[in-house]
Amino acid sequence: MIPIVPYMDPARVVDLAASTKDEALAEICRAAATSPAVRDAAALAAAVREREAVMSTGIGLGIAVPHAKIPSVREFLLAVGRSRKGIDFQALDGAPVHLVVLIAGPEEKQARYLQILAGVTLRLKSAEVRRALMETKGPGEMLKILA
Repeated sequence: MIPIVPYMDPARVVDLAASTKDEALAEICRAAATSPAVRDAAALAAAVREREAVMSTGIGLGIAVPHAKIPSVREFLLAVGRSRKGIDFQALDGAPVHLVVLIAGPEEKQARYLQILAGVTLRLKSAEVRRALMETKGPGEMLKILA
C-alpha cells in the first residue's frame, strides 16, 4: 500500500463547518488550494463539483473521497475534512459522511491516482482508524493516525 502522508499537510486538515455536501466540497477545496501545487483554485473547485454531479463520492462507512485530476494541479495532494455532526453526501450506504478526503492531482497520472485512492480507502476501512480520527484533537494528530 502506498503511503498517503507524503501527500498531506496539517494546513490541509480541517474541521468542517459545512452542513451540506456543496458547502463541504467548497470548504475542502479551499483547504486544498492552500497548496502551492494548486495553480487555479476555481478550476479545482469546478472539477470537484463536476465529478460529484456524475455520482456521489460518498463511498460508505461515513467516508467521502471527492477527487479531480486537472492540468492546474501540478502534483498530487490530499486535503482532509472532518464533520462531527455528519453531512448528507448521498453516500452509497445512505449514512452521513464524517470524513472527507479530497484527492487532487495532474490529469496524466492515472496510475499514481489509483495508488493514492487505494491507500486512502484501505486506511479508512478500519473502524479503529475512523474512530480515532473522529476523537483526535487536531491536524497533527490526524496525520499521525493516517500514517
